[in-house]
Amino acid sequence: MRSRIRWIVGALSVAVALALGPSSADAFQSGVVRGTVTNANTGAPLGQVRIMLDGTNRSALTNSNGEYTLRGVPDGRLTILAIRIGYSSSRANISVVGGVGQVNFQLSTAVVSLDEIVVTATGEQRKREIANVITRIDATQAIEMAPTSISNMIQGRAAGVQIINASGSAGTASKIRIRGSSSISLTNEPLLVVDGIRVENGSQSSGFGNGGQSISRINDFNPEDIESIEIVKGPSAAALYGTAAANGVIIITTKRGRVGRPEWNFYTEQGIVDEITTFPNNFRGLDASGNSCRLSDVGAGLCTQTKLEMANPLESKTTSPIGQGRRQQYGLNVTGGTEDIQYYISGEWEVEDGVMELPTRTKDSIAALGVELPKHVKHPNRVERASMRANIQARLGEKTNIRISTGISSADIWLPQNDNNSFGMLPSGLLGLSDSTLARNAGGFFTPDEVFFVEGRQAVERFTTSINLTYRPTTWLEGRGTIGLDFTERRDFRFQATGTGPNSGTARLGDRDSDSRTIYRYTADLGATAQFNLKDNITSKTSVGLQYFRNNVEQIETSGEILAPGSGSQKSASTQFIDEDFIEEITLGLFIEEVIGINDRLFLTAAVRGDDNSAFGQDFSFTTYPTFGASYMLVDQGLGMLSSLRLRGAFGASGQQPGTNTATKFFVGTSITDAGGDLSGVSISNPGNVDLKPERSEEWEFGFDATLFDGRLGIEGTYYTRTTTDALISRRLAPSIGLTTTRTENIGETRNWGFEGLINASIIEGRNFGWDMTISGSTNSNVINELGEGVETIIFGAQAHKEGRPLGAFFDQTFTFNDANGDGIIVGSEITFSDTSEFLGYSQPRFDLSWFNTFRLGERFRLSGLWDYRGGHKKWNLTESFRCVFNICQGLNDPSSSLQDQANAQTQRSGPGTAAGFIEPGWFIKLRELSLT
Repeated sequence: MRSRIRWIVGALSVAVALALGPSSADAFQSGVVRGTVTNANTGAPLGQVRIMLDGTNRSALTNSNGEYTLRGVPDGRLTILAIRIGYSSSRANISVVGGVGQVNFQLSTAVVSLDEIVVTATGEQRKREIANVITRIDATQAIEMAPTSISNMIQGRAAGVQIINASGSAGTASKIRIRGSSSISLTNEPLLVVDGIRVENGSQSSGFGNGGQSISRINDFNPEDIESIEIVKGPSAAALYGTAAANGVIIITTKRGRVGRPEWNFYTEQGIVDEITTFPNNFRGLDASGNSCRLSDVGAGLCTQTKLEMANPLESKTTSPIGQGRRQQYGLNVTGGTEDIQYYISGEWEVEDGVMELPTRTKDSIAALGVELPKHVKHPNRVERASMRANIQARLGEKTNIRISTGISSADIWLPQNDNNSFGMLPSGLLGLSDSTLARNAGGFFTPDEVFFVEGRQAVERFTTSINLTYRPTTWLEGRGTIGLDFTERRDFRFQATGTGPNSGTARLGDRDSDSRTIYRYTADLGATAQFNLKDNITSKTSVGLQYFRNNVEQIETSGEILAPGSGSQKSASTQFIDEDFIEEITLGLFIEEVIGINDRLFLTAAVRGDDNSAFGQDFSFTTYPTFGASYMLVDQGLGMLSSLRLRGAFGASGQQPGTNTATKFFVGTSITDAGGDLSGVSISNPGNVDLKPERSEEWEFGFDATLFDGRLGIEGTYYTRTTTDALISRRLAPSIGLTTTRTENIGETRNWGFEGLINASIIEGRNFGWDMTISGSTNSNVINELGEGVETIIFGAQAHKEGRPLGAFFDQTFTFNDANGDGIIVGSEITFSDTSEFLGYSQPRFDLSWFNTFRLGERFRLSGLWDYRGGHKKWNLTESFRCVFNICQGLNDPSSSLQDQANAQTQRSGPGTAAGFIEPGWFIKLRELSLT
């Protein structure tokens, strides 16, 4: 309680200081400065250039003709800045007399500018003022190369940011990792902010398991509507975002209206989707009588192999359920407005069919019968999505601006059973028979037409709106407020009609499952910033803020088995089940930040944020996150070929809240029996933890930014180290306590560290030809320092969390082999296994490198390409391991197999069944994008 009082008193003191700021600025100024901005090389007008009155909160944007009007400026000697991405900034000193001034700018192209404006928790700031690295992606340009989703726009464009695709199915999720993983028990996904409000960003957003396929909510947003994406990479930069930002923050700003006549833009995308994987053959060795004869049987003298049978149901044109998908998209948007009100309105419809389809043999048979198939059978993997957006910004008098952003999305996503799943389409082929002429299309479990008759569908309605109000009573004081709602209604269905689908249990008697989830995310963000000169060469910028965030989730799950023939309703089910869940999370945060600037070269930042959260234990109710940093322009006006050089360093802390009910003791109903009969009772479902607190991540970051050759070459380098303490671990409890078997406690510790680098270069800038290049790369390492007293290694399959080793690293017993008799065949007796499990490697990439090139051909054509490398990690080839368990892998049957492959295969049939032989190098080099515009 004392901490809360100190925070409130501190906030009130700063508010009073802001209200009693410099008296010389109290009177609102109504003068204007006008002018134009053009390209210094071509003379063409430049739109969307930010014009700023230095040292104040006054700014304006140029229209499509390069014209601007900067209002609210005082008379006297002033400094005006012109800033635009892709150009060097420019500043001019002018005199305003009688409330009127004029200045024109010519901007030269540059790949990097440290005066670029980025969005932070305290509003917009110049990049040179910020002590952390913040990556900004120009979405308008990126959409021309990677139009399909927001995650594709991020892929390969930010050092230290990895997009991990969980599945190749259309509409499925992408996990995002910024500077690796640091939490053992909680999510490692970043916080997502759209137009100033927090929005749902679940990467496992589906009600039913589909073998690893899942859906991500970040791709609900239309990439055509995005203006910019800014990535805040760690706790040192994300401290002011509080308890949710330890994994970084992705800030999305949607497009705004522009001054000028309406500009209409229609676009369409037509494309095909191919699966280019070469699937492995299914093998079976046979003797002269046609009986199974594997290599181990040959080596043991039990048979003589006379034939090697091979089949590939996933490659056969008649049996393969893999074909060619199609993608189509149609969109229309319009932007325009006056100086007082601007608008951006858009609409889009898209449909994408994945590569899954009924095999040719099945389609021919059905066509002969003249049967009309249900939609989900003809298009088992499909995404249909419609979206609309309306963004309006207006000037309410000379002091107040308002911006309203509203987006609506409606989608239907069909996902068949697949991946790690006995009902899956791929497993039936990969684990199938070796003779494609046999029954069941050589499927290992079920045929594709059986699988596709099970309808798996998600319907999503999403509404996101925010209202931002900015009030500037003077040139030195700005107040801002944002309120918003992100509403998601998600309905998942799985339905197998009577007499259709796989014959498993009672499923062919009819089965329907439904999961309905409604999510309300409310954001209220209030803040104020005061900036003024303490002396002629010393500036002060003080910001305070109050944030309220509330997350409500309502979920209803129902299921019904054995349906009436012809019925699709759970009401007709013989067996029914229903479950309800209600979740509420509330976070209240308060922050104060002070930035001191000296000679516009040295910037010192200090801030602190405090959070209270409903998920904290009752004996722990408040936490604070400090941050401080320094940014110094060592070279600002050029020194030979060096145009600028900035050194920066920062420290900051952020957190991750516990699960909603983890701290709470609660009970479940149960029945008990005594001499009098059955009675109702309760048992402890969760023991709770009154001391539960958030995981806390503290990070140091050091780096530099340099530009050379008048901004045509930019170099950025960063080192970071992050320690996460109070990591949440499930500790096993003694049975004598009489509670549950485990309790979640803050007892773990992890550490991440690595380097990030970026090179931007304009290699050739000619009238008829240009070549721009970007190279970005990073390293990331992590280690578990501590799991907590009494906690053993946490094992899940061939992976484990173990002290002194990386998170989720691969472990298993290793082995050696020796072809003792020289017969070219490895049998189980020739393999020796280690006594204990050994470390086999990282499970996530440690190194990534991206190489992006753009070639401009004349004024009309641009050729772009993106190469991407990841490495330093291992992958578990569980598919081939399973194939050996099913006796159809090459290493068990083919005499031409290498001794290593034979040994790997034999470990699945003898000994402890180690996965070590199938933990393989995971590195790759991939051409991500190739675009001619």
